[in-house]
Amino acid sequence: MKTKEYVVSNEDEALTLASKEFGLSEDDLALKIVSETDTSMVVEVTVGIDPIEKGKKFLQTLLDENQVEGMIEKIVKDNVVEFNINAGDFNGVLIGKNSKHMIALQILLSSVINAYYSEDEAMIVKLDVGGYRHRREGNLERLAVQYGKQVAKSKQPVQLDGLNSYERKIIHDRLSTWKELKTHSEGEEPNRILIIEYVEGKHHEKKKNDEVQEQTEEKPTEE
Repeated sequence: MKTKEYVVSNEDEALTLASKEFGLSEDDLALKIVSETDTSMVVEVTVGIDPIEKGKKFLQTLLDENQVEGMIEKIVKDNVVEFNINAGDFNGVLIGKNSKHMIALQILLSSVINAYYSEDEAMIVKLDVGGYRHRREGNLERLAVQYGKQVAKSKQPVQLDGLNSYERKIIHDRLSTWKELKTHSEGEEPNRILIIEYVEGKHHEKKKNDEVQEQTEEKPTEE
């Protein structure tokens, strides 16, 4: 998490400087005096709260302000934190059309949590609502296999529309090891389409290199 030492005349000065530099409230910071002299001191300022719990509180506040009863589960593994909200009839509102609400909420949630981490410690934040994301990922992977087999057999390209950038990336990733296929996207949002093509005779490594740029373009923020 964010940490920095300041040479200051008193502890309050260190808190003020860190608060401005970190973009955090002074209440979220903790400090320790490293050394001091008659005229100055070295103060180490760090984050004094649990960022993941802060993220969970953010979600709970959202539910409370909308007078919605819901359960929030979290799973933390290494640098990945996953939240799943189960809010009954309110789930559909949280998900939104084409998952737009859920994706936007995930971006906000990631911003809340990662505000407390340095750039090289940033957490990967994932949000699910009522298990929708998990089910959707499974359906998209099965769809990728289905169309992958179709293209491999017919050698004719297939175009998929109506997918957001996160969903297109799932298709890209699922077919990335198929030596005879290449995936890429064309067009502008919200009408961008994903294309699955047959690439007879092309070396797998070349195909992979072709996909790297496309998948990078498709990668949504924290999705």
